[in-house]
Amino acid sequence: MQKGIKCLIVLILTSLSICSYAQKNKEVVIGDPSKTSTGRARVQGKITGKEDGEGLFGATVAVKGTNIGGVCDENGNYEFGISPGSYEFVFQFVGKTTLTYKVQIIGSGRLDVQMIDAAVDLDEVLIEGEAEDQNVQRISAGVNRLNIREIESLPAFMGEVDVVKSLESLPGVSSVGEGASGFNVRGGRTDQNLILQDGAILFNASHVLGFFSTFNPDATETFSLYKGNMPAQFGGRISSVLDVTMKEGNSEKVKVRGGLGLVASRLVVEGPINEGKTRFLVAGRSSYSDWVLGQARNFDVQNSAARFHDVNLKLSHRFGRKNKVTASYYRSGDFFRFAQDFGFEWDTDILNFNWQSSLTDNLISSTRLVKGTYQSKLFDPSGIDAAEVANGMDYYQANQTFFYNPSNKHNINFGFDFVRYDGLDETARPIGPDSGIQAERVFKEQGNEYGFFVNDEVTITKDLALSVGLRYSMFENRGPYDVFQYADGADILLENITDTISYGEGDVIARYSGFEPRIGLRFKVDDESSIKASLNRTRQYIHTLSNSTAATPTDILQLSNGYIKPLISNNASIGYFKNFKDNLWETSIEAYIRDIDNLLDYKDFVDLLLNNHLETDLLSGKGRAYGLELFVKKTRGPMTGWLSYTLSRTEIQIDGEGIDDTINNGDWYPANFDRTHNFSWVSTVQLRGQSSFNWNIVYSTGRPINGIVTNYRIGSTVVPHFSERNEFRIPDYFRLDLSFTFGRDILKAETRKKLEGRNYSGTLTIGIYNILSRKNAFSVFFKRPDDLSLIPRAHRLTVLGAAFPNITYNFKF
Repeated sequence: MQKGIKCLIVLILTSLSICSYAQKNKEVVIGDPSKTSTGRARVQGKITGKEDGEGLFGATVAVKGTNIGGVCDENGNYEFGISPGSYEFVFQFVGKTTLTYKVQIIGSGRLDVQMIDAAVDLDEVLIEGEAEDQNVQRISAGVNRLNIREIESLPAFMGEVDVVKSLESLPGVSSVGEGASGFNVRGGRTDQNLILQDGAILFNASHVLGFFSTFNPDATETFSLYKGNMPAQFGGRISSVLDVTMKEGNSEKVKVRGGLGLVASRLVVEGPINEGKTRFLVAGRSSYSDWVLGQARNFDVQNSAARFHDVNLKLSHRFGRKNKVTASYYRSGDFFRFAQDFGFEWDTDILNFNWQSSLTDNLISSTRLVKGTYQSKLFDPSGIDAAEVANGMDYYQANQTFFYNPSNKHNINFGFDFVRYDGLDETARPIGPDSGIQAERVFKEQGNEYGFFVNDEVTITKDLALSVGLRYSMFENRGPYDVFQYADGADILLENITDTISYGEGDVIARYSGFEPRIGLRFKVDDESSIKASLNRTRQYIHTLSNSTAATPTDILQLSNGYIKPLISNNASIGYFKNFKDNLWETSIEAYIRDIDNLLDYKDFVDLLLNNHLETDLLSGKGRAYGLELFVKKTRGPMTGWLSYTLSRTEIQIDGEGIDDTINNGDWYPANFDRTHNFSWVSTVQLRGQSSFNWNIVYSTGRPINGIVTNYRIGSTVVPHFSERNEFRIPDYFRLDLSFTFGRDILKAETRKKLEGRNYSGTLTIGIYNILSRKNAFSVFFKRPDDLSLIPRAHRLTVLGAAFPNITYNFKF
């Protein structure tokens, strides 16, 4: 968190006061020697490459023997606070020669540095976005921070670099399989992850049913996954936080980058306006994948369609030296149709405004306002059942955060946030003259969520540091809405409805609130190892209801109300982190445990669509998850990459008062997405120049399903008897992906010559996803032959049962 605050300071402030400095044999004095200062000084500067003058994004400056330092933004700028005195500054960047300066701090000032290429060829592929030993130094456990450049070389489906899919190679993160939207973190469901894009909530972060994420890789800066100790400024979800930061436009010159692939292309244009005071970024992606479906042998697949697009627009302007305003717009749209049987369509629109201001040298303010809309549709395109069912959510966010840095030992943030949820009415309408479907509407509620938080990262001693936070959240479920009343002491069933209460506009239907304490601890065993532990409580007031194992675009967003209570989770973790050979190897082992109250599951044969009495089909119980995570990462050398392994269990208990309110006799049973073993090996071998060879190996045990345990006859009909819920498992999952990146430009000589003046460069990536053509099971279902007298047979459902080659040309100038 400390580094995150310093990065934010870099974005907010470009210059406070510029004082001279003298350099002689790497000895530097910062500040005005004629003035003495006992207060805290601000050091800022820019780190550039000597060969091209470009700012070095991700370059680090560390003050030796302290936890003070900074990470450069996309333009190479850094800034941090420090008390007057004598120090050693260490400047590092992958592929550049490390620089060390002896620095005398008298007052605020600048230190600009140029770094030269290392004497050896660049053989590192992973580019660090923070200091090399931050996995040991960072207070919070269970945090993974990646730069988009770290995953650009990984093998990807259809050649598209993907933020969400890269997370699944980390310990504690998984999914139910190919074609599944969302991801599961430490036993949490997909809707239990708070996904933020520049602070704005995303309800669906997937394109084309999970094959691509909504984050344009060329417009993405960094992303952090909090799966252990979540700082108090994050709330509203109980499992994890994925915090994605999008790029701002370049402040010095116009730049263009993009990629051309077999199924999708992307383009980003960024640059300065008004002498760099204003910056812009325009990014877009679009797919054209229908031709791939047309190559299939199956007639239905040939007549299917799948496409997506997304657009990022961002404009930022600096007012003076202490204020910056950023406005952005995000739009994404998806369409999927399987032959003439069914289809999905979903869209997201987000307007995002942020004002960052430096109130004092130690106090920074960030104000954010967001307006978002998520809409989804399920449709049957033809026949008597031709209809369209639509639902979604409008939402409004307001957030005020203050970052206070009173000394080298404290990093404090505090503030409040607000989210207004306006559920869009669920509607059904007929399509075409042959449809026999009647128009229908189910009204949805509204809700207000409030949060107040304070969090302090405090260094107690050189070895002991704490992250202590407290969040208070409150939720109000509001009308207009009609609420069914059920007979006292009776089960919540349709036949037990006795009355209906109508709530008007703004009336409070139900109210929930509670404290959410957060604490993280780091104890340094030595300079290369530390022990970390965390305890936190989280609350969630919005639920995603789904008929399927994997999330789909038509899942229902349901607010907590008088019958559906908020989720409450208690999370604990402890880990040991150890680096070897000057941070060449990073290793960790973490254990976690989580218990969840008010976890929802479904009655048998539930129908969630157009259901105005959902409480009659839902069951409330408990959840628990526990596991052990191992992680080994090699950061430098001809071969880089990481190994991750997770041993875990995720279980549910539904033990109601009656037989209709109980599942599996009240015993614990595995969740639909539970996978006991998850293993991933991601690696890159750097070849000559910028060429590289990459592979990705994934293994996991099969997830649970229901199965047929026996059959009996009623007359001439065979009736199957199903097992207890999730008693069996599908076959294990295994996949191998390979890719090769050519660093040498493939354009013709005359074309390259024309582009030399624009610093043009390009790479070609050729890869194969699922090179072994394994028919990994997404699910197993049972289908009866046409003759009802025969026993139903098990069938394997495979989403991707073949090898998928891809070719992508990436360019920038």
